[in-house]
Amino acid sequence: MARYAKHTFRSGRYTNGIVRRRGMGRYIFLVILIVILVVGGVFLFKFFDSNSYDDENSFTKYAKRYFSSAQDSNSIGEAQQEIKYGKPSSVGLNYPKVKINSIDKQIKILAEREKQSFLGEHDQGSKDEKFAMLMTYDSYKGKQNIASVVLKTVVREEKTNGKLEQVSSKVSVLNFDKETGSRIYPIMVFEPGYQEKLYRYLDEYLKKNYKDKLSKNYKKYIDAKSSKFENFAFDGDKVVLYFAGNTVTDDSQIIKVTISESDIKGLFRKNINSRKIDPSKPMVALTYDDGPAEGTTAKILDILEQNKAVATFFELGKNIENVSDSDKLLKRMDRMGSEIGSHSYSHPNLFTLTDEKVKEQSDLTDKAIKSRIGYVPTLYRPPYGNGNEKTTKIFNKSAILWSVDTLDWKHRNKDNVIKIIKNSGNLDGKVILMHSLYDSTAEATKEIIPWLKAQGYQLVTVSEMLSYKYNEDPKQVKFYGYNFFYPKDKSNDKTKKSN
Repeated sequence: MARYAKHTFRSGRYTNGIVRRRGMGRYIFLVILIVILVVGGVFLFKFFDSNSYDDENSFTKYAKRYFSSAQDSNSIGEAQQEIKYGKPSSVGLNYPKVKINSIDKQIKILAEREKQSFLGEHDQGSKDEKFAMLMTYDSYKGKQNIASVVLKTVVREEKTNGKLEQVSSKVSVLNFDKETGSRIYPIMVFEPGYQEKLYRYLDEYLKKNYKDKLSKNYKKYIDAKSSKFENFAFDGDKVVLYFAGNTVTDDSQIIKVTISESDIKGLFRKNINSRKIDPSKPMVALTYDDGPAEGTTAKILDILEQNKAVATFFELGKNIENVSDSDKLLKRMDRMGSEIGSHSYSHPNLFTLTDEKVKEQSDLTDKAIKSRIGYVPTLYRPPYGNGNEKTTKIFNKSAILWSVDTLDWKHRNKDNVIKIIKNSGNLDGKVILMHSLYDSTAEATKEIIPWLKAQGYQLVTVSEMLSYKYNEDPKQVKFYGYNFFYPKDKSNDKTKKSN
């Protein structure tokens, strides 16, 4: 009996221990559950709070969180921030100041253009709506003294759940020499034929890494005939290609593809073909109309190449189609760093045409140029100088007139061309008009380029002139008339209309 009682006592103690431990377990479980709920609640609060804003203070925090989270590289420049809350549209800008005047002005122009475009589209909406534009940047240091600034812009819109969701994105890239501020373009970096090599690599890369997200038209953005691959940055000895949202993929996120020299053999030039453009020094732009022409255009290109100079060629679509070696000529212009613009298809007086016929002149020439070099021009020159804001809008590219007319088409005399240029006074910031049809013009070019260089002038393209001398964005659609391309001293300027 005693033995039984002892056994019962031990059993009870054992049972009570289990009960106590179970009770403690429930208590610990409840504590953990409460902690999880509290932490989760805080997390959810912060998550939803971080995805919205309702006043100036909360938008400032919202924008700065984005600036911090969306920046992948910051190797050059000092951040400049502009944050403005509004209803329905708010703007947060974060861009670098690199302490190179010409580049800082270009960055500011790009940022301001994106802001105004966003406000123009969204600022007239209902005050109950909510839109945010956020811009931040990546910056890199590359080889051969190159630096890159990538401006990344996203637009977010408030949805029915109260969260802001990204609906679009955009990328703009500036590559430049860190010492001089000279811009770096694809043809300076890549070997001829780089578009086809990049297309093959990117097609395979994107299908492998973004198989389920690829857009139906992704090849449009990497095709060798339609893309110049301008949105690239140098990161050491690598190149980073950027694609805006809703281009190669179906979502609005920006895509980056990093390519090293070992990934694509023969892609990069050993020495980057960077022409040093000093914005503080005089510069002049030579332009040639009405080409391409058999024989003469090639002579002018020979002279440019021998003098390591560039020019801008405003070409006729009809001549591009009819001149047998136009493909070779335009590719050579592009490879040398010269610029190609439209001069219409058949050289009509645009003022005598209907809007539909003006557009046809633009479209046919764009098609002819693109079929040769893979992209459409960003500049045009109206025949006879007969253009205005209306024709410029129809062409959808900037109109470029001139400040010095050599009258080479009229005299067809080398000495007259040279005399007119030398007697035109201060040529800094001026655009000189010639035509690539005449041997006399080629002969004048052979003498005038060394003379211009001896006078201290840098020979630049029209787009380079706009960018470096006038701090204009050459890709905007604007009419640059006779009164634009002049230095401050206009006392010796003479302008005449030409063919």
